Amino acid sequence: MFNALPFACELIPGDTVIQNAANSGVGQAVIQIAAARGIQTINVVRDRPDLTQLIDRLKAMGASHVIKEETLRRHEMKELFKTCPRPKLALNGVGGKSATELLRHLQVGGSMVTYGGMAKQPVTVPVSALIFKNVKVKGFWVTQWKRTHSQDEGALRGMLDELCSLIRQGKLTAPACSEVGLQDFRKALDTAMQPFTSAKQVLVV
Repeated sequence: MFNALPFACELIPGDTVIQNAANSGVGQAVIQIAAARGIQTINVVRDRPDLTQLIDRLKAMGASHVIKEETLRRHEMKELFKTCPRPKLALNGVGGKSATELLRHLQVGGSMVTYGGMAKQPVTVPVSALIFKNVKVKGFWVTQWKRTHSQDEGALRGMLDELCSLIRQGKLTAPACSEVGLQDFRKALDTAMQPFTSAKQVLVV
């Protein structure tokens, strides 16, 4: 799975992945897939009123570490890296300063793959990261990945087979959701627009 990403190095049990937007649907999937493969995760989330409950929920899924955005810029990171290796791979779904901070913590030769930009801010790559750490920066769009691999049925089938196997084993589950009747779609929209909403709003017809 992770090794299919562009520029992603080969990950083995004990390696570390760092990601922002860790409580998103993608983030939760990353946590579970990594845990199933023995890969440690450092999961970055925004501070919020229910932070303790969120941390507990992500750790119950298999998250190794859950930290706030601000922690990326603090001394605590040095202490964290005494318990796990620096990440080989960073997954960026936010952009802006958050992405730059992820880059700072990659190991030499590490890779950052950007798949989203929720902050609507550009990704800034420090020159020092390119020169002294030789980091690799790449984007990922699953639609293009499928087009590129359209002739390679084995790649897509292999990925889907692995995901289905994890689902059958109970190691990969969908994000929490709230079912709302279609007649109450305005309520669902209002809830979805609130900050720090944990559950997806699913309209039931």
